[in-house]
Amino acid sequence: MNPNFSARLRCPRCAGAFDLTVFEGEADVREGALRCRCGNAYPILGGIPRVLPDDLMSTLLAEQEDFFDRHPDLRPARPEARPSATLSTLRAFGDEWKRFPERHAVHEGIFRWYFEGAGGVAWKGLDALDAGCGMGRWLHFARREGAHAVGMDVSPALEVAAAREGGDLVQADLRQPPFLPESFDLVFCLGVVHHLEDPLQGVKALARLVRPGGELRLYVYRSLEDEPWARRALLGLVTLIRRLTTRLPYGLVHASAAIIAVAATVLFLWPRRLLHRTPWGDRLTRGLPLVQYTNIPFRMLVAEQFDRLVAPIEGRFRREEVEAWIRAVGFEVVTILAGLGWRVVARRPLAAP
Repeated sequence: MNPNFSARLRCPRCAGAFDLTVFEGEADVREGALRCRCGNAYPILGGIPRVLPDDLMSTLLAEQEDFFDRHPDLRPARPEARPSATLSTLRAFGDEWKRFPERHAVHEGIFRWYFEGAGGVAWKGLDALDAGCGMGRWLHFARREGAHAVGMDVSPALEVAAAREGGDLVQADLRQPPFLPESFDLVFCLGVVHHLEDPLQGVKALARLVRPGGELRLYVYRSLEDEPWARRALLGLVTLIRRLTTRLPYGLVHASAAIIAVAATVLFLWPRRLLHRTPWGDRLTRGLPLVQYTNIPFRMLVAEQFDRLVAPIEGRFRREEVEAWIRAVGFEVVTILAGLGWRVVARRPLAAP
């Protein structure tokens, strides 16, 4: 961690500034502590500040026991809370992004698809936050385009981003972000809000971080009420299966995801690849399930199915619900584009003169 980054972080309890204590490293802090005058203290582990809520701090203990033995004043004071969707999500996605850390060539096209609405994004020099950055796929491209992009994620997948991308990263809950209001020109949150128990709570927390005139960009799953019955039936089946798979060990979920990926490849993706170049073949295969994965690597297909099966919560929303979130935070709806989900572009109005 660059020591200067600590000056930008704030205590999620009182919004106070932190005092930085360095245990290891100077120009690149590997271990240390962030201490607030309110009494809160947070560890810096592996170069990442871990500014987690009290009920999630104990998740650090299993892999960082030695650190807390050496710095007992930083040991989480509270035992792990009873199982919750938030805790399950942290563990599930931490396992996923460590299990599937690859960045594939197709990710660049997906990145551009996410941000094509409203004329795209002028990234150069932009101060941006990737909220729910996971292993840092979109963070990588935002930085490559010239943005100063900060990565934030609640899960230990952030360690993959730290090893590969470096830069300013913080492990934190996006509902309690450790930044002052109006800290960023752009806040983007892709594929995360629909995994929250209360999506609007997350949208409100992120909206507070956007400067006047800045943008909030979201990607969330959409309801399939306007889709053919076959797709709706498949979603219903997956929803039933998830009641089981969200309770299974991650190794079994991975095996299930691989089986689904093999079946999808044989039944849907190979026919699509073979037939889509002819008009009749395109018409015949375009409505097959999972054809959005036609041109992606097999391992990425497995990861996508693992994602679907392991997430404790998976919300799907109508356009009017998403618009209501944006209006609730006082932002302007710039555009909402349909696709596999809703790509939302919202703007914070400029402050009154």
